[in-house]
Amino acid sequence: MRLQVQLDLSLQMTMKMKMTDRVDRCLHDLLSGQCSHCMKPPWGINPIVYTTKGGDSFHNWNECNYLASGQDYAYSQGMNNHPINPIKWSAVQDSRSPCQWCCAIYLAGTDGMKKCKANIDGVWIEALFARAAYEGPKQKTNQILDPKTGFVYFLDTNEVKF
Repeated sequence: MRLQVQLDLSLQMTMKMKMTDRVDRCLHDLLSGQCSHCMKPPWGINPIVYTTKGGDSFHNWNECNYLASGQDYAYSQGMNNHPINPIKWSAVQDSRSPCQWCCAIYLAGTDGMKKCKANIDGVWIEALFARAAYEGPKQKTNQILDPKTGFVYFLDTNEVKF
């Protein structure tokens, strides 16, 4: 009988609740934005990132140059080369740092990027420069964001003007 009374009370409370009192909750019954498992990644970070067992960073792309160089370094030092695994960003956000190369757009933020012009398929567009990587004498790879499309391009020095 006691259970019946409790059910009746909760039904009455639910019926009196206004739609404006409704609070969105995730599938883990936490408030929206509070659950680290359901939280959307910040701008510039993919929902699925890549890690290795021995690495300290997470990567936006499984073919990131820094990830490959980390694998090469480990191999050259006689260490085990662990497989590259896809994982939800939320699972590593507190334990790993973002890669300096493939997460450069996130690290720079919209205010930290420099305006530039970029040659995309023979057309010069207004773009944002995130970071450059040294490739050798007078050779750099520039990471460029097209703010209109959201695409990231990797361009040679002669394809970018400041």
